[in-house]
Formats: sequence, C-alpha cells, structure tokens
Amino acid sequence: MQDDFISALTLEVKEEVIQNYLYERRLVEEQIHYAEELADHAAQLQEMLFGRFARMYDLLFETGFINKFVNILGLKEPPFSDRIGKDSKYRKDVRLIKVHGLTDRTRFKKLTLEAYRRLVTRNDNYKEAHEDLKEECKAVNTNLAKFEKNHDLLTILNFLKSMDVGETVKKHFMGENFTPEELGAVEKSLHFKPVRIEQFNLIEPPQLPDPDTVQRELGALANSVYAKCSNKIKELIK
Repeated sequence: MQDDFISALTLEVKEEVIQNYLYERRLVEEQIHYAEELADHAAQLQEMLFGRFARMYDLLFETGFINKFVNILGLKEPPFSDRIGKDSKYRKDVRLIKVHGLTDRTRFKKLTLEAYRRLVTRNDNYKEAHEDLKEECKAVNTNLAKFEKNHDLLTILNFLKSMDVGETVKKHFMGENFTPEELGAVEKSLHFKPVRIEQFNLIEPPQLPDPDTVQRELGALANSVYAKCSNKIKELIK
C-alpha cells in the first residue's frame, strides 16, 4: 500500500514538473515568435528607409555628389551602398513629391530638401523599431537563461521517457525513435539558441541630423547638382 502511495505521489510530482516545463517553454516560444514579428516589422521599415535613401541618390546622380551628401550627414559611408544604382524597384513604393517654384532650380532645391525631410522621418521610424527589437532580444535572452536554469533538461527527458504521455508530445520533444544513446543529442536540440539582433540582417540605424540644421548645406549641394545636371533634372521635375 505504501509503495503504491509513493509511486502515485512520484507520478504526480513528475506530471507537475512536466506541465510546468511545457507551460513555461510555450511562453518562451511565444516570446521568441514575438521577437521575430518585431524583426519582420523592422525589416519592412528598413526597406522603406532604403527607398528614401535611393531616392536621394537618384536626385544626386553622381558618386561625387552622393559622397558630399554623406559628408553633410556626418556618416562614414552611404547607407545601402551595395544597392546604389542596382535596385530601382523602390520607385513604385515611394510617394511622389510635388513641389512648386518659379524656376527649375528652385523646384529642384525644394525637391531635394523635402526628400531629405521624408528620409529623416522614415529613419526615425526604423530607429524606433530597431530599438524595440534590440530590447526584446535582451528580454528573451534573460528569460531563456532563467528557463534553462529552472529546468534540468536531462531530468525532464527522463521524466518524459518514463511517463505515459501523449505520443504527439513525445514526438515533438524526442523524435520517433528515441533511444538512450540519443539522449545527449536530444538534450542539445531542446536548448534554445539566444536571439541576437544580428541574425535578422538589419542595418544599424544611421544617426541623421535634423533637416533644419543642414538645410543650407543641402541647398548648396542641390545648386551644385543642378549646375552640372540641369538637363537630367528637368526630366525629374517637369
């Protein structure tokens, strides 16, 4: 009778351990999924940001003018430099800028300044999403460390192996043909990998100056571009 009581109590303890493990694991998985959703959102904003940089590069026409633009912004190199002139699909997703002025030069200058203003707005949006993702990655990894500290995977696997749990659960965690020899490999596969922002292939948000602080420099740059490329510019603003 006492042996039966001990066996029943042991089974109850094992079931509670497994239930807690599965519940907390599901919470971690949901948090990882949320981080991936944030990464998808940041990636979409990154593409929008690329479109605004690409528009600026199109307005500047030449590498020399693009480099002057980058210097005005205080950047070391042009963002998305590997895609300059290679990806024109962005144009269908970038809203047309309408400008007014007495001369083509004036309209082009206004176009350049407004294009930069919109670029800064998109960069601010991307920067916020990038920071949210970075913070979520830190939170996920903190919870991962707590989870693995609170649960001994070797003990969990032995519990699962000895218990009459659903086949779906066993298959999900241990595979179809689980053997003692495979225990180490299974244990390793159950470990969560840290979530690092680098894995999402996102650029670091550029630190861009406020449009008002660089208005004079950008205006002068627009005048230089117009002086050299006026024929091409007329096609842009006609």
